[in-house]
Amino acid sequence: MIADSPPAIVIAVPVVAARQLQGPSAGPQTPAPSPPADKPGWRARLKDKGVELTFSYVSESAASITGGRDGGAAYTQQLLASAAIDTGKAFGLDGGKIIATIIHRKGEDLTATRLGNLFEVQELFGGGQDLRPAELSYEQKLNGGKTALKFGLYHTGDDFATLPSGCQFQNFAFCPRPTTLFYNSGFSGFPIPRWGVRVRQEIAPNLTVTVAGFEVNAFRAQTGAGWKLAPRFDSFVLPVELGWKTGQAIGGLPGLVRIGALVDTTDRADVRDDMNGDSYILSGLAPAMRQERWSAWAMAEKMVVRFGPGDRGLSLFGTATLSDRHTARVPIFVSGGFVARGLWDSRPKDNFRLGLVYARVNPRITDRQRDQVALGQNVAVQTHEVSGEIFYGWQATRQLLLRPNLQYIHRVGATNLYPDALVAGATIKFIF
Repeated sequence: MIADSPPAIVIAVPVVAARQLQGPSAGPQTPAPSPPADKPGWRARLKDKGVELTFSYVSESAASITGGRDGGAAYTQQLLASAAIDTGKAFGLDGGKIIATIIHRKGEDLTATRLGNLFEVQELFGGGQDLRPAELSYEQKLNGGKTALKFGLYHTGDDFATLPSGCQFQNFAFCPRPTTLFYNSGFSGFPIPRWGVRVRQEIAPNLTVTVAGFEVNAFRAQTGAGWKLAPRFDSFVLPVELGWKTGQAIGGLPGLVRIGALVDTTDRADVRDDMNGDSYILSGLAPAMRQERWSAWAMAEKMVVRFGPGDRGLSLFGTATLSDRHTARVPIFVSGGFVARGLWDSRPKDNFRLGLVYARVNPRITDRQRDQVALGQNVAVQTHEVSGEIFYGWQATRQLLLRPNLQYIHRVGATNLYPDALVAGATIKFIF
């Protein structure tokens, strides 16, 4: 053991006697002062006062190895700065949190420029390639934390149809909620915020119900429109969800089940019918207008084998969505796979994942496209697309994550026009 101060020096008796002849002792010596403790950094001092700052850089690269509409590669990136304020520490208002986030995105989308498939192979692309606010919200917990109220400018997908496996895959179909909810309704996700309000209530241990209302505002997703923050309350997305956690005891196998649905009050054209219920392609009439549309989802994730403490283990996950057949682009969507976190004791933060997706283009869209072909129009008839992704996430340091991946796409664009595509990708994430 290393002592805090040097050990005492033992002096032989004769020497002591000689010193006594020289005069009285000088008395006890004052110990040397300890070196001053290092002061915490400015971010640590801010956190002690309730302000936590996050800065990150993420890039996603993808290259078409074979198949698709064309070969090539693409790169996209995101810079993010976010502040989370604990109002209890900062202002004395316990249970509150303020979140403000701003991002900058730029890059190119391989799906749009080269492949032609349904779901972007770089989920990071989109949401306006510019500098924009991504969130400005306030959440207040009440009733001992059993009730949580949130309102402001944020994302429907922060609270609905999301699993812990979430945004780890590079394919947009997985990240982190079913993409069809974006395609089929005004459901929003990061980084395109909507004005809204949400209430979550614990109705039994590990059982919650969440209800919310959000504006429908697709205009804000356009490049250059991110700072146009005025709300549009002419139509709404109204979601509700039941969430059930299992295996929450210490050492248990945690799981999560979410079942939910939404109604979007936006008027939307029927994908096939005119006002008489006939094909508007053949009749020449305008499409019938539907006054609302709906979607529903069921999803679950469950650890089945534990490798170690925390979230280390093998988990299975699955998702299914259904949407309004009159208006949905992809009314049937099924995904599933597994995630293995912390396979080795020496790499507890690494993870290995495999995911598969089946997406069925609305059969009524397929019928409409066949009508167009019958009239001599050059239209590809769409049915379904199947895709998969496998990756390994290497947590090189606490700040740096490297995640190479391979993606395979069968029936690119839900047609038989192009050969199946094989795409190599890589995600780099650095948290400052």
